[in-house]
Amino acid sequence: MNNQVFLSSILCALLGVPQVVAEQVVPQQVAAVQQAIQAGEHPFFDKGLYPDWSKLTPAQARIDSAAAMVMARHRLEQLSNIRPEEATFENTFLALEQAEEELGSVQNRLYHLKTVADSEELRKVQEELMPEWNALGAEVLANEKIWAVLRNAAAQPWVKELSPARQRFVEQIIQNFQDQGADLSPEQKARKKAIEDEMSLLQLEFGKNVQDSTEAWELIITDPSQLEGMSADWMEKAREDARKRIHGDDTAPAWRISLQSASYGEVMRYCKVEATRKACWEGARTIGSGQYDNARIVARIMELRHELAELQGFETYADLTTSRRMVGGGRNALKFVDDMMQKVKPAFDAECQQLLDFVTRRTGRVTTAMNHWDRAYYMRELAEELYEFDAESLRPYLSSKQLVDGMFNIFSNLYGISFTELPSQCLQEGETAQPHVIPTWHPEVRVFAVSDDRTGYHLGTFYMDLFPRSGKREGAWVMPLAYGNPATENKPHEPHLACLVGNMTPATGDKPALLSHRDAVVLFHEFGHMMHCMLSDTEVKAHTGTSVAWDFVELPSQITENWAWEPEAFAIFGYHYENGDRMPDELISKLLASRYFLPATDNMGQLCVAKLDLEMHMNYDEKFKGKDLDAATNELLEPWQIKYTLPGVSIMRRLRHCITGGYSAGYYSYKWAEVLAADAYSRFQKEGALNRRTGQDFRSEILSKGDSASAAELYRNFMGREPNPDALLQSQGLCK
Repeated sequence: MNNQVFLSSILCALLGVPQVVAEQVVPQQVAAVQQAIQAGEHPFFDKGLYPDWSKLTPAQARIDSAAAMVMARHRLEQLSNIRPEEATFENTFLALEQAEEELGSVQNRLYHLKTVADSEELRKVQEELMPEWNALGAEVLANEKIWAVLRNAAAQPWVKELSPARQRFVEQIIQNFQDQGADLSPEQKARKKAIEDEMSLLQLEFGKNVQDSTEAWELIITDPSQLEGMSADWMEKAREDARKRIHGDDTAPAWRISLQSASYGEVMRYCKVEATRKACWEGARTIGSGQYDNARIVARIMELRHELAELQGFETYADLTTSRRMVGGGRNALKFVDDMMQKVKPAFDAECQQLLDFVTRRTGRVTTAMNHWDRAYYMRELAEELYEFDAESLRPYLSSKQLVDGMFNIFSNLYGISFTELPSQCLQEGETAQPHVIPTWHPEVRVFAVSDDRTGYHLGTFYMDLFPRSGKREGAWVMPLAYGNPATENKPHEPHLACLVGNMTPATGDKPALLSHRDAVVLFHEFGHMMHCMLSDTEVKAHTGTSVAWDFVELPSQITENWAWEPEAFAIFGYHYENGDRMPDELISKLLASRYFLPATDNMGQLCVAKLDLEMHMNYDEKFKGKDLDAATNELLEPWQIKYTLPGVSIMRRLRHCITGGYSAGYYSYKWAEVLAADAYSRFQKEGALNRRTGQDFRSEILSKGDSASAAELYRNFMGREPNPDALLQSQGLCK
């Protein structure tokens, strides 16, 4: 999960979102923009719930961005002129939240299109507009009039009479202004702007390098013996992929391997031919390397982030990013990671030896170090031997349609909601949608409305875009596109809008999309984020959905993964796509037995990324500066990894989460939230995985509340106690 709706100039500053400032705006400009909005001439911030994506072109983004900045400047100018005796919550803090509504829509939708339908034109316009947004953003903090209005308003007696959620919002605005440097000197503010300008361009370049290097590599196989072990379905998909790119024909077929997980990842797990696996591993090493080298970009970003943190009064960038989160500081985050690593280390060492011994037995060669390209393959083989279970045998029971329908069934019951698919159409530029048909950006995108069973209210709508294609970013995520205005006394909140994106195994030939169980877990994970968006009902718009402390945002997604493992859930979605037979109990038992296969290894892998992220953002000068990125990474993580025959490349060359996303100095939050999720799910285990009352409590105490109260308070309200820090390791048998 990355990127949130751009609601408030200052709240969004912590997410790295550009902002705007109050400057003198000619009234005629404002009137002209307002008239154009009424005439529907600015589709990037059309007031309707469903954007017409065919109209959201790069050229239109330039036009709409300029218009949006006029509106933002106008509103901020009005805010800056509020006299102390005139100040109210509505014309100060709420006005600030609403100031850049149109600009937020432009930024949000442009970013979304870049992730699902990337093009050189989209990249160019984002690179062009980013400095303008950043320049305006720097000026908002330099505007002493706005800061004085807010600071004076926060000190008024009427603030204490506000609701708890509104008082929290006032405190957050003041804290965020201070954290973002509102009290810096003019010279310091100018330097801050220069840093942010440079970082924005570097982050764009980093993401472009990852995308381009991923798509640049391919391996064309013409001898099927080099793909021994691959399933018939995979072979057919690879053959279709090759044919689309003019490789091979019916008489001389070819098979294409790409760096998409559904292609490359399956080869690494199933291909029996070591040379093919090695070639794929070498291909993966090119991501963010060679002509697409990201090492220099990472180095510069780390230097800039450290300078930015010191400029704003923090010792490290990790302190800057975590000061308002549950963990409460960089040192606490690193201690959390280090403590968990120490706890799992004995079991991890034993699992590594178990794997090396297995490779020795399988190959007949004494193995004391692992080839990178062999690890996933032999881990899969070891699991199959231990549990007599081939994960591929699950695919016929996990068609995407049956899985999605079953997932809806489960959470309809738990949360008291209904899902309705809406008619949709991918429009080309210049086309017009039929009445009641929702425009999409690709023909495979589906659209679903969510309504409340008790009231019948339309809570929100989401797009579902599940399968890989050229121009679409790798991975899976949920992107909030628009949160509806909060409820009033006379009507419920307006519907929310979001998108669930994945890169699952696609359909092939006459077969539907048959997902791996790994795909299913990812789908449930992202659906947890979606429920956080759809079921949010807050008094302040800036508190809606996933706008929570970053180390709390993964709780709804992590806990939702559990239903991809529940026997009761398999009874709902686990049916053979051809004959409708229910998934056999024996198969389910084997899957469940394999769930915590090498659990210390699984934990250690994620902890290694979290440690690397924190060390780079806290101790860069000591451990990375002036060193080769790959060598420094290997040196740092060597005690925590299985011994390899060759050094690897640093994941930071391609990890968007920590370089361009919201997880910089925050990757630890995955494990942090996983601990919370394991603990919170213990209540479902006690009261019933499909217990509606428990589900309703989770909806009302966690999902609906957003950031309207602290994460710790929300968690206590649901569980009735403080979190158990050992819950995750206990559930996996790694801790008593």
